[in-house]
Amino acid sequence: MRGLRVLFSQIRTKTTKEKLKGYQFPEIRKEDCEQKFISGWGPGGQKVNTAQNAVQLRHIPTGIVLKVHEDRLLPKNIEIAFDRMKFAVDRHLNGDNCYEEQYKRLQKIKEDKAKANRAKKREMKAQLKEEGMEEEGKKE
Repeated sequence: MRGLRVLFSQIRTKTTKEKLKGYQFPEIRKEDCEQKFISGWGPGGQKVNTAQNAVQLRHIPTGIVLKVHEDRLLPKNIEIAFDRMKFAVDRHLNGDNCYEEQYKRLQKIKEDKAKANRAKKREMKAQLKEEGMEEEGKKE
């Protein structure tokens, strides 16, 4: 038994994002949103405080309001705001079944499986080590 090696084969499984690939987000139309361009905030000096490159987006049907100032460019901030609004409206409408919550649940399941596999491998390794010690004890 000393020379026995256990081989583990790995099978590629779908990632969490691949499992949620067909998820349908609620449609966010530009007509349903009210845009307001506001002055920026944070580091960057006087220019940031005077330039109106931040956006405040309000989804009229749900009343959700977002402010975004991630980039210096206004069009990029508008794009980021609409992307975040998609997730915010999804959370508002679907609650625990929204994309983010489903993603968290699938990640937790994946982590639990990996943890169980690591524990199993540690146990097998300890068992093989113990068997090796017993065989050495018999030889002496």
